[in-house]
Amino acid sequence: MTTMHAGKIPSIKARIDTLRQRHQHLAQRITDELKRPAPSSILLQRLKRQKLGVKDQIARYDGLLRSLDRLRRPAKSA
Repeated sequence: MTTMHAGKIPSIKARIDTLRQRHQHLAQRITDELKRPAPSSILLQRLKRQKLGVKDQIARYDGLLRSLDRLRRPAKSA
């Protein structure tokens, strides 16, 4: 793997960590909204949509990280 790719791995991991924190924050906001006497269905819909978008981003970055990891490892010979 080139040095360029190796240098991106820590920043990708940091981005994944940030996204996981954002996902947890959105989950907490959803829980808090549901505890209200009259939860806003519009707000809940928006929060759930954002949470799903963050989850999709996490999956994309995880996939990229796995791809870079495969490039970093030498192929096994038979």
